[in-house]
Amino acid sequence: MRILQLNLNHCEAAQDLLCDTISRLRIDVAILGEQYKNLAPPNTWLADADGQAAIWVHGGIPVQERAQRGYIPTSRGPEIGGIFFFSVYAPPRLSEREFSALLANITEEARGRRPLVIAGDFNAWSTE
Repeated sequence: MRILQLNLNHCEAAQDLLCDTISRLRIDVAILGEQYKNLAPPNTWLADADGQAAIWVHGGIPVQERAQRGYIPTSRGPEIGGIFFFSVYAPPRLSEREFSALLANITEEARGRRPLVIAGDFNAWSTE
């Protein structure tokens, strides 16, 4: 399975380039942050409710577990091709307490799920 992780920074041009890159490099799953807009049908484009994190399943890999309407479940990552995926966007505005709670939630939800991929933009560059 070929996986790509990318932050699109809400940029239409970046998302257009992603579409070309997915096909050219034969990417099966794209883990995305800050998408410009939701793209594919809900069964292949899984996004969180606020449009900050998404997973695009490309290449016909089956999605065994997902939420209704294609949204990434808040209680678990979708299972794609037998692998559990988490796409995470942690905005830089989060306080230390909120960021710690986000990490604790991901850790709890990922517990016991194997194999597992956790990827995203954690804004680790922040000096706070």
